[in-house]
Amino acid sequence: MRVGLRDDAVIGAALAAAEIMAGMGYTGNHGSIHLLQLNTQTNTITAILHNLIAWQISLLDTRWVFHPKGGGTPDLTDGVGRGVQVKVTSDQHIKGNKVSAGEGYFVVVGYARSQFAVTIKWILAGLLSHGDWGRPQGTQLAILSKEAKMRMRQLYP
Repeated sequence: MRVGLRDDAVIGAALAAAEIMAGMGYTGNHGSIHLLQLNTQTNTITAILHNLIAWQISLLDTRWVFHPKGGGTPDLTDGVGRGVQVKVTSDQHIKGNKVSAGEGYFVVVGYARSQFAVTIKWILAGLLSHGDWGRPQGTQLAILSKEAKMRMRQLYP
């Protein structure tokens, strides 16, 4: 199941989002600083990149509507009720929330950051189910199994 999401839109969105991150900062009366120079926590950079990617997908493939708040709503929905969850990670572990169903169509983007740039390392897409996620005790995390990750289609590189 591909839910009608165009691969070129996903790849273009991720690359555009990385480019946007490279340009984020402030120059004004109080000086000049690049967002990535602030040594911002990785989870904050991941959250910003997540929303930028989903937003860019909605711009490149206008059949999809971006929902920035998350929660029980997929990150992207179309007019016939299909949804897409976007996950972004800076390591090899694909993380979700323990309490969410973890089911449906997912786009997963791996990235690396440097002082002034975010580099998209890989993009995967595919259908996942509740059983594909491990739920470690004592955390709110759900971590996608290696087997489920290997079942996903590689879109990039």
